[in-house]
Amino acid sequence: MDFGLTEEQEAHRKEFFEVCKELEKKRPPSFVGFEAVFEIDECWEFHLHCAKEFAKKGWLALAWPPEYGGTGTMMDRVLFAEARGYHGIPGADIFGVQMLAPTLLQAASDAIKKEFLPPIAQGEVMWCELWSEPNAGSDLATLATTAIKKGDEYVINGQKTWTTGAHRADWGFGVFKTDPAARKHHNITFILLDMKTPGITVRPIPYMNGGAPFDEVYFDDVHVPAKNIVGQENEGWAVVNLLAGFERSGMSEIMAMFRELEGLVKYCNETKRNGQPLARDPLIRNRVAQLACELQAARAIAYRIADLQNRNEMALMDASAAKIFYSELGERFAFFATDIAGPYGQVKTSRWAPMHGVWEKAFQECFITIISMGTNEIQRNIIAWYGLGLPRMK
Repeated sequence: MDFGLTEEQEAHRKEFFEVCKELEKKRPPSFVGFEAVFEIDECWEFHLHCAKEFAKKGWLALAWPPEYGGTGTMMDRVLFAEARGYHGIPGADIFGVQMLAPTLLQAASDAIKKEFLPPIAQGEVMWCELWSEPNAGSDLATLATTAIKKGDEYVINGQKTWTTGAHRADWGFGVFKTDPAARKHHNITFILLDMKTPGITVRPIPYMNGGAPFDEVYFDDVHVPAKNIVGQENEGWAVVNLLAGFERSGMSEIMAMFRELEGLVKYCNETKRNGQPLARDPLIRNRVAQLACELQAARAIAYRIADLQNRNEMALMDASAAKIFYSELGERFAFFATDIAGPYGQVKTSRWAPMHGVWEKAFQECFITIISMGTNEIQRNIIAWYGLGLPRMK
């Protein structure tokens, strides 16, 4: 692909960055790390405010077909993610805007599209992903929560866990076993449901540091209209694989690291040890340069993903490769930055905390992306099986 931008794309990128720069001025001081959106009330309110601002400009529907209010291209979506990531701006619901909407556009019926896409584009409805279960994580096809059809409804019973932001969400999308007797991968259905439906109980899963962005969700005879399925009954696995490709380019996370790299360079230039700035240490200079090169590579991969999606040529292995690279880069970055900061890297609520404690938080949470969305071990299997044609172990 040609990694250069057209004049029109440059103009769009400039506007995205200008708007996000202004919104950054209103960002709460407590907004440190993506998960603050789900943990802190004022951060959630800021998220909703940004969503409304973006909706006014049509930016929550970038690359959608015009008949559903869409504007722009897939590259515009990536440039928008760049701006939001660099300035640390929420507002584009990761589950509704970034994952569910493109999935609905490709796999849902016209009725489902007309009902659920407009509220997403207008920033009116926030979503969660009802995926993992206590005994079904990376091997999602072994899930046990059932949705048994009775008349024109499904009755759901079971439990989901590690559901990000379930306590904030208006609606959820998930996969449920709809035919317990059918074979694996042909017995689950992709269903949309109102999180206020009677029978749904949400309980937070607290972190050791006091945060609680994740939840357990219990279903006790939850009645959901049968019309709320995406794709075909018992063929939800195909929808799962489709959705998986929309959550792995990682551009906003990559650009957040670019901003953090600038902070790290500033810290190394201003902080002295043994009478010399850290920036003069050749080992530190080398490691910072390595991070900078890897970040440029990660951004190039994200651009390539957008280009492939724009041409409907992206394979599952392409999304897996991008996810592996940026998630493991995030871990290396967090470890290195905390190491450079020394004892100060363990501080968060203090004037001594570098970059308002972002490295302390990053160190504690960097493992999440490596595990979520299918562990990186699973992603490597996908690359081996579907990309390289290697045999499966028996």
